[in-house]
Amino acid sequence: MKWLQKNSYIVVLFVAFFVMGAILLITDNGDITYEQIEIQHGDTLWTLAEQYRGKMTKQEWIQKVKNENNLIGENIVAGHDLTILVNEDSVYMAKIENEDDLHSVEVAMKNK
Repeated sequence: MKWLQKNSYIVVLFVAFFVMGAILLITDNGDITYEQIEIQHGDTLWTLAEQYRGKMTKQEWIQKVKNENNLIGENIVAGHDLTILVNEDSVYMAKIENEDDLHSVEVAMKNK
């Protein structure tokens, strides 16, 4: 017991690590992966957020994408690449690049 009183900083460090670990577990938004996409004409961070954000709010998703791509504002340019967050419960929508490829489109969602 005297050792514990003399070395109270060890207890403080242990409690701090425990609290940080608990916060990380509580605030986990699920499995998030990153994907590189090419920005298409008409894309905005808001429309991309609607497609890829999963359960995150649009503002939270946009802020994380801005941080990941070192963007100052919300302007993105068609033809440039953008690293986006794709949450495990995101809905993937197919994009047709060429009308000759218009046959059938399969949309998939991850079942829980």
